[in-house]
Amino acid sequence: MRQYAARRILFFIPVVLIVSIITFFGLNLIPGDPALTFLGGTIELHDLEAYHKAHGLEHQACLNKHDDGALGKIGALDNCGRILVEKYFTWLGGMLHGDPGDSLLGGDIKSELKARFPVTLQILIFSFTFTMFFGLLFGALSAIFQDTPLDYAVRIFSIFGLSIPSFFSLTLLLLIPAILWSYSPPLRYVSLWENPGEFLQKVLPPTLILGIEGSAGLMRLVRSALLEVLRQDYIRTARAKGLQERLVFLRHAFKNAMIPVLTIAGTLIAGLLGGSVILEQIMAFQGLGQYTFRAVTQQDYNVVMTMVTYLATVVVTMNLVVDLLYAYVDPRIRYR
Repeated sequence: MRQYAARRILFFIPVVLIVSIITFFGLNLIPGDPALTFLGGTIELHDLEAYHKAHGLEHQACLNKHDDGALGKIGALDNCGRILVEKYFTWLGGMLHGDPGDSLLGGDIKSELKARFPVTLQILIFSFTFTMFFGLLFGALSAIFQDTPLDYAVRIFSIFGLSIPSFFSLTLLLLIPAILWSYSPPLRYVSLWENPGEFLQKVLPPTLILGIEGSAGLMRLVRSALLEVLRQDYIRTARAKGLQERLVFLRHAFKNAMIPVLTIAGTLIAGLLGGSVILEQIMAFQGLGQYTFRAVTQQDYNVVMTMVTYLATVVVTMNLVVDLLYAYVDPRIRYR
């Protein structure tokens, strides 16, 4: 077990490193100068150079001088390439020390992350809780009452949940009260510790919708996994010995059926992170999702690089935790 964990952790490091390299060089080699986006098309040369220097865009100034064949020169590690590689290692060092630098729009990225992280974390906790609760509960009920009206209702609901995108259902959450009751909730985030009642009023409905949609695929997976396990010989043996059906289900069937559920746990986190971007943008919550969306639309490459790398690290970490949990869920699994 320890050897397997050590190998997985060692594999974790190059994956995150490769993600950071692709993200950094991919964004910095996109055609166009970010300074022109923020300063406007008609600016003085000295203002452009000052912006490049203030925001660490010296490589962009070099690229502007070598529009033809600049990528080839970077591949050969000429002056532009050296500047860009040095910037990457400086940025990577800052990321490792928790200091990703400044936004191209102005402001410290680290301060923004500290202020916005609790918002996104609370949204993820609520939506993930709802996803697992509804997915496990209704998936298990669908398997227990196979080919009954309840089973058909769960299967139909899961199809609708997989078909309807999050941005549509979250938009309806605002439109339906406005149309039917002329009520438009104030679009602002309130902390749980500041006002628990208002927090639940604003956060509970959208995270419930996000969680229910995320549970649609989980219901089908839990149902199919349980049906496969319930047909196994050891389940028939347990029933033949007179063991209560509740104990057969909880001790034998449900636990063994959780392995494929654990497999997609990391994927569920990634999906909910993507859903939180939409939720925060629609509901005007000041979280990391809204921060990332704004950075993408405004071409704030420093923020985009930071968020993509950190979120990739979260997803890879979740997959690592899932792999290590396998042995505790199913004793038959042994790591070598």
